[in-house]
Order: sequence, then C-alpha cells, then structure tokens
Amino acid sequence: MTLLSFTGFIKDVIYTPCLIPKIQTYAISDFNVNCVKPFGIITLDTLQNNIAFSKWTSPKRTRTYPFAKIYNTYHLNSKKITVIPVIKDEGAGTDNNDRINFITLSWMNLLNVYIILAWYETADRVANTTDRITNQKLNAEYVRQKILEVSHYQLTALHWNTTHFERDFQTIYSNAVNSYEIIATTQNVSLHSRQKHLEVLNNFIQNGTFDSQKFKNYTLSRSLTATHRESMTTHRLEYLSDGYKGIFFISNYLGGVYHLTADEVYSQGKLFTIQESKNSSKGRLPSEEDIKDGLFKLILFSNLETLFLGDTQVEFRTRLKITGSVKGSLHLPSDTITVEDFCQKNSFSGKQKQLIELLNEETLQNPKLNIVITQNG
Repeated sequence: MTLLSFTGFIKDVIYTPCLIPKIQTYAISDFNVNCVKPFGIITLDTLQNNIAFSKWTSPKRTRTYPFAKIYNTYHLNSKKITVIPVIKDEGAGTDNNDRINFITLSWMNLLNVYIILAWYETADRVANTTDRITNQKLNAEYVRQKILEVSHYQLTALHWNTTHFERDFQTIYSNAVNSYEIIATTQNVSLHSRQKHLEVLNNFIQNGTFDSQKFKNYTLSRSLTATHRESMTTHRLEYLSDGYKGIFFISNYLGGVYHLTADEVYSQGKLFTIQESKNSSKGRLPSEEDIKDGLFKLILFSNLETLFLGDTQVEFRTRLKITGSVKGSLHLPSDTITVEDFCQKNSFSGKQKQLIELLNEETLQNPKLNIVITQNG
C-alpha cells in the first residue's frame, strides 16, 4: 500500500463538537491527577476562572483513546491542558513500553492544547507475575504546580509546549527512568531496559540539553517507519480497501511545519477523501469513545485551507466511516426522516438513536465533515 505525502495550510481551527458528556469539576487546591476522571474542569480562584483538562494513561495515541478525552473538553472556552506521561512501561513481560513523540506535539500545537509532561512515580507488581506492573501513579504535586503555571501563562499553547519541552523534558524523562528503576527494585519486578531508555534520551540531547529538532528527527523517522509498515498491512478492524496511508506536512500562521498521519486516504479522480475508520467486529456500533477518537483526528483535516499532493493543489473532504452489525447504510449529514428510518430499521436503542442524531448534528455544524455508517465486512 502506498504512502501519500501531502502539504497543507491551516488558517484557523473552527469546530463544534456535539457528543458532549457531563463534565465534573475539581478545585485546584486539592487536585490530584491520579484520583480524578480522565477529563474535567479545574476551578482556580473562581468558578469563572477555570481550565479544562484531560489525561493520557500512555503516551501512545492509539491504545487508550486520549483524543476522545480531549474531544470531551474541546467545546469549552477555557484553556485546555492535557497531561501526558513521557514513558509508560508496563513490564518486561509486555510489548507496552511507550514514549511520547513529535507527532503528538504537532497535534496539540495545532489544536492549541497545552501539554503537561509527567512521569509515573509508583506502581504495583501484578499478582503472580514477575514482569508486569499495574496501578501506576503520576507525580501529582508536579502536575498540580504545572497546571497553576499554565493558568497564569499568557501565550499560546505552541509557545508553552515548545518552552516546556526544551526546559523540562530531559528532567522529566530522567525522573521517569529513575522511578521505574525504583519500582523494579521495590516491587521485585522486571521492567524494560533502563539503558535503552537512556540511549533514546541521548538521541534528543545536543550539548547537554534537550534539542527539539533532534527529538523531531528521531521520533518522526520512527513514526513514519511504523506508518510505512502499517501501510503494508490490512488491519482486520479497519477494513482498508484500495486506500492509502497519508502523511501530512501542515503549516499555519504561527510558523513551523507540523506532521500528522491519516490511516486512510482515497482518491476519486482529483478528489481525495481523508478518512478515519471505526469498526465494531461484534456489536452494532463502535464505542462512543472510539467514535470520538476518530472525530477528534478529523478536526484538523476538516480545517485545512489548502492541500497539495506534490506541486498540485487537490480537492479534498474528510469522512468518518463507522462500521458494525447494521442493516443498510446512512450518509450524514442527512434529513431527519432518513435518520429515523435507519434507526428504526436497525432497532436501535434510545441511546444508539441519540448517538446517530448527534453525529448528524455534528456534520451539520461542521460542513467539511462527512460520516458514513455501514455494515462491516
């Protein structure tokens, strides 16, 4: 499968989410990132002065739907922060040994989301194992202090994130490596190589300090290698057919080039469709969290002002494809009667029907977004 390379420009990001959940509020005075829900609102000195937050359990974007958690706060007018562990090691007996990369930084910079880097400080050994850990806890006081810093910060998330990485990344990464070494000793458990973690960190260092360009070059090259590798594989849950993987080099008024990837790009003549696919192999529909993950990834693509393939400007659209055990197909946006008929034909529950109606509203509120719901296989 081919990997297509696009360049694009984003003038502004305007998007209206409709799948809005109830959001819990927490006071900054006793905020503990380990004891709160995956997203919410932090009140500062008054109810009118607050910050929206989300937290990642792993720096890997594809494993725990962190984008869905940011989606849940994206409609709020307050500053948005997201807490990301720099490393997540789940034990030598697993393949889960994840590190943050440059593409994640690109997503957050373009969407004006403030990153707070963090590290896991404690964990428990999984019972009856010698090489797996669970119940990992971040250093909560550090996270709280950084939230307070962001609350007083006057520049954009791009400025904060750039400075935060340059000033704090090396220390936080080293703290993470040291904490895992302590966990390995105190819990008598085998974790991934400390030396390997330090070798990776060394690739980001220039003259003794963190270098954002080296971080970009090292992690981006590995992300693209992984994308190339995945492009040769048809994932059972994605049902790729005649599509391409896409790498996008995006610029905006703030300067610099940001790198994003899309799982599927389809061409019909001169029209390209940038698509995210979400499938339920057994149920009627994928989980709402899975769907939100796909919607969030399409926010930036639906806000592209221009898109070029090589030197040629191309027309494009964005689409979320939802597949499951359903009868027929529904293309959104659509009229109320068509939506009602589709829900009735599939005997959807009240909650499923509401989800479809909100997805239709999301396409009406965001004209560059299309959604198709169809049967899998």
